Amino acid sequence: MYREFCITRQSSWLFLFICLVFSTVINAKSNSNNNDLIELGRRIYVEGILPSGKSLQGTRAKSVQVEGDAAACETCHRRSGMGSLEGNIVVPPITGRFLFATDDNRPIALVDPRAPKNVTRAHAPYNEKSFGKALLNGLSVSGRNMNALMPQYALNNKEIKALMAYLHSLSAELSPGITDDKVHFATIVTPDVDPKQSDVMLKMINAAFSQRNAAQENYSGRMRMPLDLIPRTLRNWDLKVWELKGTPDTWNAQLEENYRREPVFAVISGLSNTTWTPFHKFCEQQKLPCMLPSINLPPQQTSFYSLYYSGGLELETKVLAKHLRDLGAKSPKRLVQIYRDNESGHAASHALTEALRDSGIQVIDRLLAGQSLDDTNEALKDLSNEDTVMLWLDPSDLSAVGKAATKLAASAIYASGIFVKDDFSAISKEWLSRLHVVYPYELGDKRQKNVSTLVKWLKTWNLPLVNDRFQSEVFFNLLFLTDLFSQMLDNLYRDYMIERAEDMLSLGSNVSVYPHLSLSRGQRFASKGAYIARFDENGNLAAESEWIVP
Repeated sequence: MYREFCITRQSSWLFLFICLVFSTVINAKSNSNNNDLIELGRRIYVEGILPSGKSLQGTRAKSVQVEGDAAACETCHRRSGMGSLEGNIVVPPITGRFLFATDDNRPIALVDPRAPKNVTRAHAPYNEKSFGKALLNGLSVSGRNMNALMPQYALNNKEIKALMAYLHSLSAELSPGITDDKVHFATIVTPDVDPKQSDVMLKMINAAFSQRNAAQENYSGRMRMPLDLIPRTLRNWDLKVWELKGTPDTWNAQLEENYRREPVFAVISGLSNTTWTPFHKFCEQQKLPCMLPSINLPPQQTSFYSLYYSGGLELETKVLAKHLRDLGAKSPKRLVQIYRDNESGHAASHALTEALRDSGIQVIDRLLAGQSLDDTNEALKDLSNEDTVMLWLDPSDLSAVGKAATKLAASAIYASGIFVKDDFSAISKEWLSRLHVVYPYELGDKRQKNVSTLVKWLKTWNLPLVNDRFQSEVFFNLLFLTDLFSQMLDNLYRDYMIERAEDMLSLGSNVSVYPHLSLSRGQRFASKGAYIARFDENGNLAAESEWIVP
């Protein structure tokens, strides 16, 4: 009997073990099949490619044929699935959270950044049948005709199920960097940055975060209006400082370690006088928004997650090239560009050479080795009064060249607004009178008006005005971030943040040193031009050209 009991018990354990293994295999196969289905749906949604490899096809407004990526759902509903605004037409969110939601778990999104009360409307949850009707016949779950912009697709049941599976996975969880009570941000400082600048940037961000977090506490405790009942994040903002050490080839490992210790939702602002490429690549790899750093060498590669104020030095080269080309018969035959042997100098000179390729203007490169008279004379040798000179030099070098070139034989002399940094104090009046400045910022009273709000805010927090260029960039970014989060409500997805930024950047007050900031889908540089400026008789830098957009 004991033997029979042991055999029975052993058989039971064996049976349970077999069941467990079988169940694990079944679950793994099920998960694999579901992942395969999600990937098929992703290709339909993002690329407009069917499981067969053929292009997705649809008919818009009963007559307009669309196919491939033009027919892909992402074209209108965006990468996040959170919808968009096409002119005055609202394209609603179509993630699983919105399409298949019931009354007890219904999310809400603002659908028009211009109208804070315009939110998604409640509807019955879609199922496979009603979802199919929406795709095939253009009928909503309530049986109404959808907007004519919504294509009617030729999809089979497998393709409909694949798309449903992908939408269930799309923006289904809050992005990394979001905890129950905090939104974590990072800012980046490279070793070459002046400590005074990094110190004031960090003080500005921390002051703004303190101000915002205090306002959150007041919001949570006060009497609510109907609009206040819309779900929104009341999480506090927290800042991590990623202060890099060493050379650029070591920065990626440092970034990975910082991010591993504590993921952040986005990188905001940041300071660097050297390459930004390691950070650009890191943010793209991690799908991490990188919002408007204060830098001179933004990468020019296509990106989704990195937004910049301007094209930096490369923008200046394109503006100067357009200006010189547009002179027509008065264009110079030869341009001599003088620069230091550093990353910024090489980047600017190379970009200008490329911008003037096929222009008929010969470009000559000259390195400035130092500030001695021999160094400056070597850089300026053999110039004629028919030459144009471009000086990619900082104020100190510009002053040294000016002292050696009081009688410089050149038809026109240009300097870089980015390199000069608004510091003309060491340059003689005679030398200033000959300079044209490629200037990608606002000038005069308009600039003072733009930064007046910044000046008042700094006084409120007892912070110094060290440099209105980068401080206005930081200030604009902080205000813009606040606007973004008020619009995102509790839909804290990184892709959605970038999409909202594209739509909203031009809507807020311009408190920066740029004449105009705007983005649209696919654009990554908010300011797109520059002036050619000169010093007037009163010693003020003034525009001598229109705003040039190359």
